[in-house]
Amino acid sequence: MSSLEKVIASKFEELNKTLSIAESCTGGSICSKIVSNQGASTYFKGGVVCYSTESKVNILGIDRELIKKKSVVSVEVAEMMVKKVKKMFNTDFAIATTGNIGPTKGDSDAPIGKVYISFANDEIINTLEFDFQGEREFIIKKVVEKTFELLNDKLNG
Repeated sequence: MSSLEKVIASKFEELNKTLSIAESCTGGSICSKIVSNQGASTYFKGGVVCYSTESKVNILGIDRELIKKKSVVSVEVAEMMVKKVKKMFNTDFAIATTGNIGPTKGDSDAPIGKVYISFANDEIINTLEFDFQGEREFIIKKVVEKTFELLNDKLNG
C-alpha cells in the first residue's frame, strides 16, 4: 500500500467521514486497495463494480436513455454513478470511475484511454476527464493513482 493510501485512510478516520465507490473501468482495483488497509471498515462503507452497461442500469439505477444519449463513458454517466453510490451507501464522500481502457471500445465510441473520475460530497460533484495512453494494465494503474490523488486533494479542502 502506498503512503498516499495510508494518508487518506488516516484523514477519513480523523474526520470521522465515510466513503463509497462505484467502479467501472477500474473493475474493483480502487476498492481492493482501500480494503487492504487496516482499519478500512471504519470509513469505507462499500463499493459497486458496474463494469457493464446492464450493471449500471440494474444495480445503480442509471437511466438507460442517459446512457444511450451520452454514452457510458461520459461526464453525465460518471456523475450519476457517483450520486447513486453515495446515496446507496449513505456516505459523506463518493468516487466513481468510468472509461474506455481497451483494447477494444466496448459499449462506447470514446477513444481508448478516455476516463472520467467523479467525486462527490454533500456540497459538490466534481468530475475530471483524462486521456491516458498505454496498455490496459497501465491505464488502470494510472486511473487508480489519479483517483487517490483526487480523493486526497478533496479531503484537504
